[in-house]
Amino acid sequence: MTLRAVILNDTSTRYHHGCSRVMRLLVAGLERHGLTITARSPARHDWAENAGFLGAMRETDVIVINGEGTLHHGRPAGARLLAVAKHAARGGTPLALVNALWQDNPDDWSTLLSRFDLIAARDSVSAETMAQATGHDVRWLPDLSLSAPADIAPASRHGVIIGDSVKPGPRRVLGRAARQYADATLVPTKTLSGGVWRFAPARAALAAAWFGGLGLPPLEMPQDEPAYLERIARARLHLTGRFHAVCLSMLTETPFLALGSNASKIERLLGDAGLGPSRLVPPETLSKPPQDMPFSEAELTAIRAFRQLAQGRAETLYADIAALARRDR
Repeated sequence: MTLRAVILNDTSTRYHHGCSRVMRLLVAGLERHGLTITARSPARHDWAENAGFLGAMRETDVIVINGEGTLHHGRPAGARLLAVAKHAARGGTPLALVNALWQDNPDDWSTLLSRFDLIAARDSVSAETMAQATGHDVRWLPDLSLSAPADIAPASRHGVIIGDSVKPGPRRVLGRAARQYADATLVPTKTLSGGVWRFAPARAALAAAWFGGLGLPPLEMPQDEPAYLERIARARLHLTGRFHAVCLSMLTETPFLALGSNASKIERLLGDAGLGPSRLVPPETLSKPPQDMPFSEAELTAIRAFRQLAQGRAETLYADIAALARRDR
C-alpha cells in the first residue's frame, strides 16, 4: 500500500542553506516511514491557484505544512498556508503543521489552526500559545535542522565568519564588526547561484551593498548545505543575525553570537536549548566584538542534549504523520 503526502511551503527553493536542510530532512523522515511525496508547493507560491498541486492534494493521504518562520505577525503568507484547512481540495484529509513558529497572530487564525489533526511547534512558547488558542494538544521539538548529525569530518578551527540578517540594520552592524577582525570572512546563510558571483569584484560589490560600505573582508558563498556546514565547522567564532545560522552553529558546536531577527525565534531557541540569553547580544555589543567566545562545558552539555532531543522527537513526529496517513485507509 502506497501512502501519499503533499507538502506546502517548500522552502528549499529559496537558496537558504538552513531551509534546504529542513526540507531535506523532512522529506527523508517521511519517506523513511513509508510516505511517498507526490507534490510540493514552493514557499511564496499560491498553491490554491496551482491545478496540479490541487489535484495531488485531492488524492493524497496526508497534507503536511512546513511552518518554518511563516506564521508570525499575521503575515499574508501565513494566512495562505492556514487556508488549506478549509479548502475544498482538502476534503477530510488529515492535516499536519510541523516545524512552526507562532507569534502575534490574529484571533481568526486560531479557528483555522483548530482544524489541524497534528500540530508540532519548533519552540515551547509557540506550542503553549497554539495550545491555548485551539484547546488542542500541541507538541514541540527543536527546529528540524537539528534533527540529524552534521555528517562532516572534524577540522581545526581558525578565523571568524560573519553571517547576515533578514533586516538591513543588523546586516550593517555585522559589516562594521567584520572590519574589526584581521581574519574575518563574510559567509551569509543564503547563496546566489549565478556564475557572475564566482568573480571576486562582483562579490565585493555585492558585499558592499549587502553589508554596507567598503573595506569589508572577502565574501564567500558556499553553494550547498554541506559546504556551508563545513565552513561553519572550521570557524572559531560565528557572528550572525539568522535563526538557522544559530541552529547550524549549535549542530557543529561552533561558538556564536547572534543579533535578534524579525521575530522572537532566536530568543526562544536559546531558551529551549538551555543556553540562556548571553549569546543573543544587542547591536552595541558588536561595536567592539570579542576575538573569541568559546562554549563552556555547561553550554556544550546543553547543546548536545538539545540535539539528542531533536533527533528523538523528530523520529516520533514522522511516525505519527505516517499513522495519520493510514488512518482512513
